[in-house]
Amino acid sequence: MLRLSAVLAALAVLMLSGCSKPLDQTECASLLDRYTELLVRSDREGTTAGDLLKLQEAARARARRDPDFQDCSARVSRREFECAMAAENVDRLEQCML
Repeated sequence: MLRLSAVLAALAVLMLSGCSKPLDQTECASLLDRYTELLVRSDREGTTAGDLLKLQEAARARARRDPDFQDCSARVSRREFECAMAAENVDRLEQCML
């Protein structure tokens, strides 16, 4: 019985540590792309896919120069990221980040 408790405790620790894994740069870029997409969708109806890509590239270029964005993996939790990526609109995404 003691061994089973130890195994369950170890499993719980592994599961919790996996949930709190910091974001990597690719995930931070995906979050920025998602935000840009939702913002464009709400503010610029009729934007073509090509124009959206250009706007996302411009946002990534600005983010590379922004010290706050460089801290993305330390500032954005896994829970916030998952909520934001599932957001259906820009307002909901911003709420996820509070």
